[in-house]
Amino acid sequence: MSPSKRVSFFRAGLSAGALIAAGISSASAFACGASAGGAAGISGCSLEEHEEGARRKWRLGLEYAFTSTGLHFNDGLRVDQIRNASLATLDYRPLRRFTLEAGAGAFLSGSITAGPVRYAMAPGFVGIAGASWRVLDANGAIPFILLTSQISYFSSATSGDVGYNAFDLRAGAAVGTTIWGALSPYVVGRAFGGPVYWRYQGAAILGTDDHHWQVGAGFSLLLGHTVDVFVEGVPLGELGATAGVGVSL
Repeated sequence: MSPSKRVSFFRAGLSAGALIAAGISSASAFACGASAGGAAGISGCSLEEHEEGARRKWRLGLEYAFTSTGLHFNDGLRVDQIRNASLATLDYRPLRRFTLEAGAGAFLSGSITAGPVRYAMAPGFVGIAGASWRVLDANGAIPFILLTSQISYFSSATSGDVGYNAFDLRAGAAVGTTIWGALSPYVVGRAFGGPVYWRYQGAAILGTDDHHWQVGAGFSLLLGHTVDVFVEGVPLGELGATAGVGVSL
């Protein structure tokens, strides 16, 4: 993919993410055709910690994700792919520093471009499961450090009702700080991998991403004591943008 096209895709995704966040009252990127969501647990970095009995342990969230990536397959085929998806997430914090996350939702639209041919992708399903561990809390000049992991599955179909299925496993780290007890900007890096199953010209092929890493930045903003807004942009490696809103219970 050319540098100009990569920049164009990233700008389009970031703009769409910002619009979604605004539209729902303003927190995961899809890799190997599959992964989703920002870093589970980021929203907790700006929550004031009270006595354990009063700590909010559950969070319901809604997210939108845009991804632009390249895939290569075992038959030598290379394609460009664009995906748009949304999902609902449920986070559980059994410990102050530890967060579990599960989510499910819909693949909204996308395409696979192989040379001059563009294959539209039909609406489909996205599912994720993840966990995060906050190794260090922000304290003055000391940043917070959050380790994350996620597994995801994505199912769709391309033109001609050809099935497309992908799995993804990723691990990452986010480093940031908390300002005014509410705003948590951060930088994030992730490594990932997983198979993509598709049929091209009648033959079953196996693929994976051109890039198995991504570097980006984002923020979580706490509104009141229960609502948070999340935005993340990834301009390096696999390109993506994610935006969402959550309510802690």
